[in-house]
Amino acid sequence: MNAYELESPERKLVMWYKCKEKFDLGLSKAQIARELGLDVKTVRRYLKMSYDEFKSSESYKRMYMKVLDPYESKVYGWLDEHPDLSASQVHDWLRERYDDLPEVNSKTVFNFVKYIRAKYNIDKPRASSQRQYMKVEETPFGEFAQADFGEMWMESADGRDMKVYFFVMVLCRSRKKYVFFSRSPFTAEMAVYAHEKAFEYYGGKPRKIIYDQDAVLIHDENLGDCILTKTFNAFVNQEHFECIFCHKSDPESKGKVENAVKYVKYNFLRGRTFVTIEQLNEEVVRWLSRTANGLPHCGTHLVPDEVFVEEKACLIPYYGRPMMPERPMREQSVHKSNHIHYKGNDYSLPSGTYQGPRTMVWVNDIGGKIEIYSKETGKLIYIHNLSEGKGNYIMAPAHRRTMSVACEAHEREVMEYCNYDELAMLWMANLKKDKPRYYTQNLCVLVRGMRHFAPATLHGAFEKCLDRGMYNAKDYLSLCDRIGKRIPVREHTSNHRKSLPEAVKETPEKTNINRYNQYFS
Repeated sequence: MNAYELESPERKLVMWYKCKEKFDLGLSKAQIARELGLDVKTVRRYLKMSYDEFKSSESYKRMYMKVLDPYESKVYGWLDEHPDLSASQVHDWLRERYDDLPEVNSKTVFNFVKYIRAKYNIDKPRASSQRQYMKVEETPFGEFAQADFGEMWMESADGRDMKVYFFVMVLCRSRKKYVFFSRSPFTAEMAVYAHEKAFEYYGGKPRKIIYDQDAVLIHDENLGDCILTKTFNAFVNQEHFECIFCHKSDPESKGKVENAVKYVKYNFLRGRTFVTIEQLNEEVVRWLSRTANGLPHCGTHLVPDEVFVEEKACLIPYYGRPMMPERPMREQSVHKSNHIHYKGNDYSLPSGTYQGPRTMVWVNDIGGKIEIYSKETGKLIYIHNLSEGKGNYIMAPAHRRTMSVACEAHEREVMEYCNYDELAMLWMANLKKDKPRYYTQNLCVLVRGMRHFAPATLHGAFEKCLDRGMYNAKDYLSLCDRIGKRIPVREHTSNHRKSLPEAVKETPEKTNINRYNQYFS
């Protein structure tokens, strides 16, 4: 049965039955959510409700209508004829063909296209030409390792969602793995600490390690020449191993560790409850011994721990001692005006960083600078210079909200329509002084209404407004109604020809066709 073919209440009932059925089979809530395409919170709510409670609930009775339901038949026709259409193409076609299309974002269209594909069983065809692979010969013992970073959301004991970050290293010959977890995104210092923990776990280090071009490790790359970050470069020079970096967007060139990252996510982390980061690191060591390194590898069919006995003798000895970074990252709340308060000063963030009262970021204080990372993605947001004083607001120029571009465009539009009337320029200058905070809104009202009047009428209204000291766009347009007649709206066409180079404006010389006919007569 295809649940999408049913009406909303019946479809919900089918989903309720499926949630109960799969939970009885032993699947976790996260697994059920992924398999049925539901939110984890919805699965959790369904599982708590009996049949009678579900039938009498408001969510069962409520009928949801999709904004794009009127276009279902048209979208279905497009996808049926062209199964490889993307959601962005469908969005563009809808906007092109329907002037009355409601304002929807790309995610809404993506979900609607996904719904249509599921309802009518329209699969997106896969590319016919796929990348060709070949089995790589086994590398010498102790020669190569691969390392990478991962992240995953976990459910804590109190029901909150927590994101954890982890570092994975795999010895290429024996496939022996090491995993280290962190509550905050990895910095260069924390990455160095994770490397040292891995070397301590192996009792040695490989000669070469293969990485992605991660910003934690490299500062820049130029046609294969990688400039390492200061901290990681000092560590590499101290430990004397060689770094090999893959091409950008080519994770498959280090498939051993990529598979290990997925293995950690879906064999160790999935369904596990987060308590503390210390407990998680203790549990993963036991999992490595019990499962990841203690069971036969699916590719080599050998037990990594058994093969490692031979590989360990070929590793370079490690004599160091892992030292946890002295200043770990701190969580900071984001103020609704898109800034954080840190050590007595406020630091700006890009507009849109604030996503609600619980918006948090990670702050790393190092070397006279503070690095601010997103708690959702773990990506670097901005780096500020640390202020030595107190009570300062450090605003990055890129974070300033500016309306100058829009204002200039409106001012230019008014001046062009009014034939560069000096009174219009003077009235707008006085309006800006009188109402600086509402200047843009007044210009928008003026631009929308001025085309209903002739430039002569606008000139007279500007003159009277200047005499009376009246600086309000709505009052100005009311005055235009009293002193002149409304006219049909003139379509505004910007004169793009003025901005063209002189060479483009030149008209080619025309030749009389009779001049060529004499050669063919």
